[in-house]
Amino acid sequence: MTKSQLLFDSNAIYKLIRELPQGAVEKLVGGSTIYLAYYELGNALWRECHLLKRISIEEAEKSLDLMYSILACMQVSSLDNETGSEVLNSANKFNLTFYDTAYLIEAKKSGKTLVTDDIKLAKVAENLDIKTSSSKTLMQ
Repeated sequence: MTKSQLLFDSNAIYKLIRELPQGAVEKLVGGSTIYLAYYELGNALWRECHLLKRISIEEAEKSLDLMYSILACMQVSSLDNETGSEVLNSANKFNLTFYDTAYLIEAKKSGKTLVTDDIKLAKVAENLDIKTSSSKTLMQ
């Protein structure tokens, strides 16, 4: 499977960058995600810095710069009105957040493998015949 066939959710992106700092770029560049990842990655760093006090604001800014540089080298999809409605309806149907469902619908529409570590999201994806993988698999 080539990187262009992979759609990464923000949790998988974050985990790869955090746990494979030297190899994450190679794993992610050329893959794809959705525009929401910019906000979710920023929120994850805010949480690490502000709420959990695990990193300083300077470390968070450095990490954000790296993450955004990687996202700039990925194919990033955005929502249109029609897709937004499909995401909303599917989120209600599958009892998932709008955010998670946006990744699911993009994977379905693009025919890509969804890379996620979210077990509930992966189960719904598999029930819809969407291929899934995890960041752990990519780290091996």
